[in-house]
Amino acid sequence: MNPLLILSILMCGLLMLTPASGQAGSVEERRILTELQEQRRALQERDKKLDQREIELKTLQAEVDKKLDELRQWREELAGMLAQKDAAEIAKAQELSKMYERMDPASAARIITTLDKDLAVAILEGMRAKSAGRILATMDYEVASQLTISYSSLEQ
Repeated sequence: MNPLLILSILMCGLLMLTPASGQAGSVEERRILTELQEQRRALQERDKKLDQREIELKTLQAEVDKKLDELRQWREELAGMLAQKDAAEIAKAQELSKMYERMDPASAARIITTLDKDLAVAILEGMRAKSAGRILATMDYEVASQLTISYSSLEQ
């Protein structure tokens, strides 16, 4: 039960016991009445502070929810941008695969050995097996071995 309600009930009961003149009969009754009034004011003040704090918390919760929604939206936008970037990289690697496939295997091997390993693997991956095999055959065996290992782990 609400403490404020209990105090109000007690005060009403105490007031009913006081003489009709409205004055508390004894010093003890006045002291109790004053104490109850002070407790009532304190509880009202506390209740008011709790209401204010509840409003503040609801405001903060709304702000947090708004920020979370913004973050989710940014995450979705970023995921979309990354997907577009990945798609563009794959398309470029496929174009490069076609270009290197048309080149002389020895020339293609020289250039591919100087490329980043991931890009080199992506280029070889986009080629027909026969063309990729010719290029790998003309490479230094260590480089060809590393690219082959990277390519085989890519497929798994």
